[in-house]
Amino acid sequence: MSWRNYLLRDLAVKKIVPLLLVCAIACMARAQGVGQDQKNLGEGKVEVYPWIGKYPDTIFPRARTSNVVEKGRVTVGLNIQHFDWDWLRGADGDYHRRPSTDTKRKLTTVLCTKYGWAEGHHVALGIPYLFNDFDVKGKTNDSDGLGNIYVFEKWNALKETNTIPGVALDAWVYFPTGDENRKLGDKDWAFKLTTEISKAWKHFSVHFNPGYTWGEDEDAEIGEINAAVIWNLHEQFLPAVEYNYLDKEDLGTCEDIVPGFIWKFAKDWSFKLGVVINIDTTLTDRDRVGVIIKFWHKL
Repeated sequence: MSWRNYLLRDLAVKKIVPLLLVCAIACMARAQGVGQDQKNLGEGKVEVYPWIGKYPDTIFPRARTSNVVEKGRVTVGLNIQHFDWDWLRGADGDYHRRPSTDTKRKLTTVLCTKYGWAEGHHVALGIPYLFNDFDVKGKTNDSDGLGNIYVFEKWNALKETNTIPGVALDAWVYFPTGDENRKLGDKDWAFKLTTEISKAWKHFSVHFNPGYTWGEDEDAEIGEINAAVIWNLHEQFLPAVEYNYLDKEDLGTCEDIVPGFIWKFAKDWSFKLGVVINIDTTLTDRDRVGVIIKFWHKL
């Protein structure tokens, strides 16, 4: 195993991710005390920079920030991503184009609604609907239907200030609503913990998200590291780049980089476009370039 794979797979996913999750929980325990210390400074004595916290709560496919939906508000998002696994790993370990007679494509759409039920908290419901277009070695799978519906609760435990980052923690539950036989989901329940660490400066903000997924299937544990940088180019137009690393137990790893932009085209509306570029993988199928589109609206 190369030093790079060791750093990402063995060191980062198995050691750094659990450590950061523990650190996030520790931050939560201190959050109340930190808030009290800031309050004791006296109102108006500390001026918060205008760019603090001025970023969306999600970026492209997976990266997220420490922000949550305001109390009493609702947001609705529609995420659309296209996959075209046109490369297949051969017995030699290298990837080769699929035969011209074979296709393996998927379009995923996710409707995600979030509600700020308390200060610093929101709860979310995600409903995925998938479209398969598989024709591999004469076997076809032209189907569509519900994927694995999920819910999660997000807690912004440590609010960002001029000097300290914002920290949030999510707890996810995935329901076994997808039809595994038609490759629309998984028959088992799954659970996930993720952490969001965000820090903004005048011209850009940086976001880092470790996460870990486990479920009833003992061989389905997934470690992930997501990160992103958002540039404050314009109040309504924000270029961004996202990095995603995924380690699926016994199946392999996948690394993507996603350049794109966030366009706030109207009040309480935004449009996001990202190009998903695969830079390394050991999974069976490979999608070298994909596209993700996200629409968002705050009610």
